[in-house]
Amino acid sequence: MIQQGKNDSKTPIQQAFLLQQELTEVKHPDHTLITYPDLGHLFYPSSQWLTSPGPMDQKVLEDLFGWLSDPVRDYKKLTILSSQTP
Repeated sequence: MIQQGKNDSKTPIQQAFLLQQELTEVKHPDHTLITYPDLGHLFYPSSQWLTSPGPMDQKVLEDLFGWLSDPVRDYKKLTILSSQTP
């Protein structure tokens, strides 16, 4: 799971896209990228140039929980598939 705020001034969003591209190229069996338009590095609302600390946006936590608890995600199967990838 890759989660990235589009207004993250510490880790540019291009890095998330590069990571997703690399995972796709190596045929990683299970990955997802979710971007958040108005969130910064700490997943708190921010502009592109100004980031302030605050509570993490609830949507980020909901997306993470949903992805982790998805019943189609069988980690034993994923581990076997990952070990078979050249």
